[in-house]
Formats: sequence, C-alpha cells, structure tokens
Amino acid sequence: MKYIYKLLISFLFTGIFASCETKQDVWDTGIASPYHDCSIMEYLRGDKYNWELTEELIEHAGLTELFEGQVDTLSEITFWGFPSYSVLRYLYDCGLESVSQIDKDKAKEIVLMHVMKGKVLQEDVAPRDEEYYIYDKEQTGGTDLYTLTDVHLNAYTETDDYMFVPDGGASHLFLYSFTSKSMIPLSSPNIQPLNGVVHALNYTYKLGAIQNRNYK
Repeated sequence: MKYIYKLLISFLFTGIFASCETKQDVWDTGIASPYHDCSIMEYLRGDKYNWELTEELIEHAGLTELFEGQVDTLSEITFWGFPSYSVLRYLYDCGLESVSQIDKDKAKEIVLMHVMKGKVLQEDVAPRDEEYYIYDKEQTGGTDLYTLTDVHLNAYTETDDYMFVPDGGASHLFLYSFTSKSMIPLSSPNIQPLNGVVHALNYTYKLGAIQNRNYK
C-alpha cells in the first residue's frame, strides 16, 4: 500500500502544478491533430503517463482485441477513457497493490461500462436546452446513449459566446449519467484512432462512478 500511496501523492502534486499553469481542463499532448494512425489500444500504449494502468486493466479484463478493433461486431467503439490516476485511486480505496489483484470479471465490468458500440463524436451530440438542467423531465436536448453494460448516459454540448455573438465561440462536451445520477468529468474529447473515438475523462473521475457514485 505504501507504493500505491506514493504514486497517488506524485499524481496529486503533478495535478496541482498543472492547474497553476492553465485554466483549461485539457491534456496537452503536444499533438494538434485529434487523429491517430493506430488502434485505440496502440494509442493508449503510446502514452504511459496518462494511460498505463488503463491499458493494464483492459488487458487484465481480456478485452485487448476489442480495443484493437478485432471484434467483428464492434469494429468501432466509443471509449469514455478513464485515466491511470482513476485506476490508481481505485486500487488504493480497495486496499489493492496492483491491477492483477482485481477480480477478472470485475475488471471486465469496469472497462465495459465505459464502452459504447459505434463512434460518437462531439459533433454528433445535440446541445442542451439551457432553459433546463440536463436531468429535468422538460429537457429535450442532449443525446441519449448507452454503454455495453446498459449504463444510461446523456451527452450534450454547450457553446460559448464570442464577443457580442451568442454561441459564436468554442463548443464544449459534457456527460451526465442517468444511471448514477451524476456528472462525469471530461478532459479531452474527440481523440480519434482508427477504430473509434476516445473521450478522455478527467483525473478527478472516480472509477466506476459512471454506473454508481460509490462503486467498488
């Protein structure tokens, strides 16, 4: 547990220093283009800092082929990508030392609750009717989505004003889980490897909260 605790502290301080440098909640990968000429799995393997434990959990769950685009019925997927830090915090909360100690069925459930069939980009998502909260019965905006474990989500966009032009600025993607009745914090959307799209979740995301806020 001491090793896991030290890693948590390391990530925490990195996050604090990063938050002092920018107000934007976006990972700076140094790459302007969202397109990657590789599978989702290869993309995750190429960024150890953000995705190392994510990759380990996918492999431990026996889902590598899914993320490599080798499952015929799921040739393209949308992955709400939980970062390494979310996995690390899950290990700490559960008193575990490594990903390999997670039950394999549990690992599979965790991964698949973040995966949807097909490729859903930010531009495919409808804006929220700003007269209502996303969870209000009167809300007609946003786009209803379901993961492979039937987690009910609503993704929606909001657009900033620019100068004196309403909705003339940048568009932002948001995610609400009707299943867990909570907002799911996003970081960088529309990362596009060859077999789908990754919408990276924020470091503050608690693993499993897309299904249950107190998931363990």
